[in-house]
Amino acid sequence: MSEHYQVLARKYRPHTFGELVGQTHAKKTLINALDANNLHHAFLFTGTRGVGKTTIARLFAKSINCEAGVSSTPCGTCPTCLEIDRGQSIDLIELDAASHTGVDNMRELLENAQYMPTKNRYKIYLIDEVHMLSKSSFNALLKTLEEPPEHVKFLLATTDPQKLPITVLSRCLQFTLSQLSHEEILGQLKFIMDAESLTYEESALSRIAEFGNGSMRDALSLLDQSISYGKGTVTSKDIKAMLGLVHHDDIITLAQHLFNQDAKAVIEFIKELAHRGENLSNALKDLSSLFHQISLVQIVGGESKEDIKTLAAHISNQNLQIFYQMAINGSRDMSLAPSEQIGFEMALLRMLAFHSDVDTSSTPGTIVKTDKQNTVIQSEKKTLKITPSKTSSEPTTSKEATPIKIKKPQEDKLAEKPIQSKTDDFLAITNQQEWEDVSQLVKFSGSAKMLIKNTLFSALANNTLTLTLDEKFTNLLSDQVHKTMLESLRKQYTDLNLVINIDQSTSETLAQKEARAHKAYLAKIQQEFLNDEVVQKLEQAFNTKVDVKSIKEITRH
Repeated sequence: MSEHYQVLARKYRPHTFGELVGQTHAKKTLINALDANNLHHAFLFTGTRGVGKTTIARLFAKSINCEAGVSSTPCGTCPTCLEIDRGQSIDLIELDAASHTGVDNMRELLENAQYMPTKNRYKIYLIDEVHMLSKSSFNALLKTLEEPPEHVKFLLATTDPQKLPITVLSRCLQFTLSQLSHEEILGQLKFIMDAESLTYEESALSRIAEFGNGSMRDALSLLDQSISYGKGTVTSKDIKAMLGLVHHDDIITLAQHLFNQDAKAVIEFIKELAHRGENLSNALKDLSSLFHQISLVQIVGGESKEDIKTLAAHISNQNLQIFYQMAINGSRDMSLAPSEQIGFEMALLRMLAFHSDVDTSSTPGTIVKTDKQNTVIQSEKKTLKITPSKTSSEPTTSKEATPIKIKKPQEDKLAEKPIQSKTDDFLAITNQQEWEDVSQLVKFSGSAKMLIKNTLFSALANNTLTLTLDEKFTNLLSDQVHKTMLESLRKQYTDLNLVINIDQSTSETLAQKEARAHKAYLAKIQQEFLNDEVVQKLEQAFNTKVDVKSIKEITRH
């Protein structure tokens, strides 16, 4: 007869605090209390599933009842330690609050609490999922929980501490157990596989640790399943097949199609994944994870796979953030879609629709390299120089641009100034005012418009326009914004290049002028309101004063 199989979560349950993975803060507090024999009468352990609540409670019970004496290092060999490990200790009463919710159950427990322990030093009540107790049960427990007999210890565990009455929380020492990190779970999985003399791929164990989502028990249950699936061997291929995961290369290919704005290729590839029976919900999550990795490469840098570095070089971080948000929202809405495939397709079509780097000339299946070709970065001078290719200088319309109307002394002058709409005209300005006039004539939009208003004219030489951007507005600066600015300028001015220096502002920008003018206008209308005869009579009648800050301009859209 073969030996009875024991699941890994039970077989490798820690027997000492030293074997416990993670939860450093809880371990340190309990170890110090045990070694000093300074023990509270009630402990509350909270945290999500599989993080060690019940395990810590049992370790604590073993530590205070060990026949060798109270300490953080129970011997593990005395009858008491062995009985607790096997779950056979008569003085360790474990209750599942979900099945003992009634007040009668609690009264029976409290009546027995007054009696001395049968064999051990303390009688310990371990109540799991304590938040499931009824209100009456909590009320019956309160008095005993506050002043229990000296030989009684209460160990409470719950995944939902918000449901506990504040009167219970105030009577316990509370330990909030955090989710285990990916590295902590992975280390334990490798330890177990080595102890079991089983072969594995570290990438496969890493995937299991990831799917454990901070829960050691969930990860070990999945490891059990993986060992059975692979007949003692855990490989990435088996994990992919078992969990319905999409291969990394497929996710990379899908991202390439997205970045190339090749809608047809995206849809065809999704159909192929669906035909192969791939889990498209997991595919969308993997795509979100890929966006996260690409963003880290763009912002933080560091070592990464070549395919991720390649993707990172050919999409703006701005678009990447939009893609990530849409992927997250798509995963949330997947269950609401008519089918998994439709939900997946709509999530990716939404990304295509909101992508701002559309390059219709790109060849399907290749990464768009327009930005790399047209951008030269001079980091040592904090200067971003963009020189577009000739193809981007072609006019998209022959219509004249309409100047934006603003209340300025120069309004009439601007209106009289002819609008340059031909690409054979060259830009000719010499000062900040002329640059502001030009910025009002050229159609800028979105982030480009905001950036323009916060720039100062520096120079114009050899048909290269040099602007200065204040350091505090560098968040407005991106490859895509520069590209948009240049495309708008080159619709009117031939072969114009752009250099933007990042420095401290030395004079007033257009945005600052507009803000100052608006502030003055607001002060004027506030004063006019306060000077109004009706308002003054109301103040006198009610013996009060109007709050100036409450006087706001009403804007109509």
